[in-house]
Amino acid sequence: MSPKKTPKSETKPRSRNWGRITEEELQRLLERKGVPRRRGGSMQRGRARGDSTEVRGLGSRVCSETALAFGDTNPLYHDREYAKKSIWGQLQCPPGLLAMMEMVNGATDGFPGCHTIWRGCELQWERPLFESDSPQTETTLTDAHIVDSKFGGGEAAIQNYESKITNRSDGGTLGFYRTSWHRFARSGAKNSEKYANIERAQWTDEGLEGVWDEYRRQNLSNRRGSEPLYWEDVKEDTDIPYIIKGPTTLTSKLAFEIRGAGGWVVGHELAMELWERYPNLAIRNEENVPEPPVSIHWTNERCQKYLGMPGAYEAGYERLNWLTQMLMHWIGDHGMLRGIDMQFRGFHWQGDVVRLYGHVTDKQIVDGVYLVNLDIETRSHRDEVTTKGTAVVQLPSRDAGTAVWPPKD
Repeated sequence: MSPKKTPKSETKPRSRNWGRITEEELQRLLERKGVPRRRGGSMQRGRARGDSTEVRGLGSRVCSETALAFGDTNPLYHDREYAKKSIWGQLQCPPGLLAMMEMVNGATDGFPGCHTIWRGCELQWERPLFESDSPQTETTLTDAHIVDSKFGGGEAAIQNYESKITNRSDGGTLGFYRTSWHRFARSGAKNSEKYANIERAQWTDEGLEGVWDEYRRQNLSNRRGSEPLYWEDVKEDTDIPYIIKGPTTLTSKLAFEIRGAGGWVVGHELAMELWERYPNLAIRNEENVPEPPVSIHWTNERCQKYLGMPGAYEAGYERLNWLTQMLMHWIGDHGMLRGIDMQFRGFHWQGDVVRLYGHVTDKQIVDGVYLVNLDIETRSHRDEVTTKGTAVVQLPSRDAGTAVWPPKD
């Protein structure tokens, strides 16, 4: 007896505006402006199933796997006994996990068939994320408009979103996450020659050994750990220790997508359900099989075919987490990230090595909270500035003690 077939969901025909930036599609999108989204769309599709109202902690696996996704071995995320002895008393999750909690963004919302590039983001932490937290998110489209774009073939759209993340167990606010997205027709980008002169990196064994040496010196030896960095000891107009990442590879990108970002990285039955629910979401691979838009980052050939770019590129979420890693290495176990505001200025192509820098600009005491402000940036091995931004960290004070959270009454 043959198994009963599951009825297919209705496949929506492609819109006449598919793959184009039009005023009509903009108006459709703006109907959702200000409307909170609390249920995950396709960005959340690959996450564990279950009752969305169930109160569950993030758990140690989420903390550890998210950190391993971008190579961070900080024991605050991996070693429960170490974390218990810290001032926090339990495992933390990497701060960049806040960026994985939005319900929708410019990669999935509006302008069907158009490509998406991330313009920038802002993160605001009220406190660290712990393994015992059970986050819930409300995401809202705050603005969308059409702009001129040489790279986009004439016109592009800007879409901005805000997510508020709270803790189900106590209702407290964990933080805010704001993003801005650039949407454009793939055909327009393909005809652009903006990146025609980029040459992908070719590494010698000697060159790679130099990179590994920097990893040992900067990433593995410079983590402050349990030794407090006091606010009084930080000097203005000074650099903090940099870290290095790369060379970017297909494997490193997949490691991040599978362990960290989740969402679209699904196969078999889950992939079928995803394409039935969002029939126009996918791009077609070399075998004409649907794959998620994020797969544009996985092969040089796809980027050349669909976008006319010199090769595959890192999506942006990784460098956000790299920057949090650099800052956490510097502030140590007793500090806390409070804010990052960053703008993407360039791509990291497959094979690129990236260095991340921070520079202390000034210090403040606000309502008894000891804060340090920094300029941050990422720079490729070509010496191109690919990210610019600012960060705020909270540090313990010699006068006030080592506890930075919970705030004193």
